[in-house]
Amino acid sequence: MPSNNRAILAAAGAHKTESLIQTAIDVGSTTRVLITTYTNENLDQIKRRIASKCGIIPGNITVMGWFPFLLRECVRPYQNYATTTNRVRSSEFSNKPDQFARRANVAGYFIDPDRNLYSDNVADFACLLNERSGGKVVSRLTDIYDHILIDEIQDMVGYDLELLDLLFASNISVTVVGDPRQSTYTTSKTRKNKGFQKLGLFDWFKEREKKGTLTIDWRCESFRCHQDICDFADSLYPSLPATTSRNTEITGHDGIFFITRAELDSYIEKYQPVVLRYSRTKNTGGHPAINFGASKGSTYDRVVIFPTEPMKKYLKSRNLVS
Repeated sequence: MPSNNRAILAAAGAHKTESLIQTAIDVGSTTRVLITTYTNENLDQIKRRIASKCGIIPGNITVMGWFPFLLRECVRPYQNYATTTNRVRSSEFSNKPDQFARRANVAGYFIDPDRNLYSDNVADFACLLNERSGGKVVSRLTDIYDHILIDEIQDMVGYDLELLDLLFASNISVTVVGDPRQSTYTTSKTRKNKGFQKLGLFDWFKEREKKGTLTIDWRCESFRCHQDICDFADSLYPSLPATTSRNTEITGHDGIFFITRAELDSYIEKYQPVVLRYSRTKNTGGHPAINFGASKGSTYDRVVIFPTEPMKKYLKSRNLVS
């Protein structure tokens, strides 16, 4: 019997998020759908795109960030199975639990003195509550949602994957979408499932496909990128399927070009590209810029990329291990 769970693993510009949104719309108004993702930027983009297609976000579709989902739907309803702390307030991203805290010490390992959950351990706490409640966390989700869709799955690590396994084993249809090659953010710093981070996530999905837990849908076409860009990106991951460009637009300035600092101002004035950088500490010559992570899922006519030092090293040597 085919699995009702699916992993769509696709290249940049393969309409991953678009297919997820269209799936949520096409299932019909009687199917209760949750769409969730890690970053606020992607969450807002999904909301805008659904509203653009439908006029409003349909009543059967819930769009919620990953951490609010964990907190509201998984932790708060059953927190008393593990703690006598009054209602957990929120997720704490700034502070970390004491390095000597152990999982058995719920108050010190999961919850800070202000009743906030340490962000690294929220998914872990959700799994613990499901265990101690005899599966009530997942059972409740089954009562609320028929289909859960997760975008940018490459951001999920650690106990997020443990929770995904619980969802895969439930009666909920689960669709996850992403590209482990585009891993920029991660939901936590936990060492759990460390071997399945970034490109290792491909192996995690392959293991589950082999067990019959899900099916993998490989999408190797990019509607965003020129073939030169696809080829360059593929050269970084020679063991993965090659990408074919479906972008047929010809402008006379298409592909990958190297420019010097001296050429930067005139190039930006002529071509009006979006400037991308790794972090705000990068000097972009006074030009407004967007961090790599915040640009995920967006389409721009042209970009100027300020490479990191490892990127520069690779561009000079074309050696991935140097």
